[in-house]
Amino acid sequence: MNIFRLAGDVSHIVAIIILLVKIWRSKSCAGISGKSQVLFALVFTTRYLDLFTSVISIYNTVMKVVFLALAYATVYLIYMRFRSTFNSESDSFRVEFLLVPVAGLSFLENYAFAPLEILWTFSIYLESVAILPQLFMITKTGEAESITTHYLFFLGLYRALYLANWVWRYHTEGFFDQIAVVSGVVQTIFYCDFFYLYVTRVLRGSGKMSLPMPI
Repeated sequence: MNIFRLAGDVSHIVAIIILLVKIWRSKSCAGISGKSQVLFALVFTTRYLDLFTSVISIYNTVMKVVFLALAYATVYLIYMRFRSTFNSESDSFRVEFLLVPVAGLSFLENYAFAPLEILWTFSIYLESVAILPQLFMITKTGEAESITTHYLFFLGLYRALYLANWVWRYHTEGFFDQIAVVSGVVQTIFYCDFFYLYVTRVLRGSGKMSLPMPI
């Protein structure tokens, strides 16, 4: 465990809690992509199937349970508790365009052709693109509430910190996970434009972040 991974995990949890608090306090899912949240729930489910068969550490096990619980709580609030406030028309990204290639790639590029290993690889690849429905939704509507952008910022920060974690582990342990690193870099790239807009617009006091409307 190093400071970068710990900070990354904290940022990840903060991001999800920000989203949950936003939904619960406003009693609304407006501006939130339910499809992205379902994809994230699928990411954690396929990654943590070894929850009861392999114990790495107490910290690792607790974090797995926390992420699974928070992910499914978010999906529940969007599709059950506050379903009437969910804008399905704006959340129109075709997730099959993500799931099919990700599933195919996980069979072709993995460390071992075994069910749990393929599902773990699937989760890594899927996490790198799971945020796309949310980013697409923001671009489609043309703006996002500051609370939603805070969620995206901390989610992007988590990925950036994990990149630092991998650099640290490579220099101190000689450890290098090619699949995780490449997927993490791809995911971080998706946040680059968002980070710029977040710093230049949201942090300067705007209640909402306006984005260029799609042509």
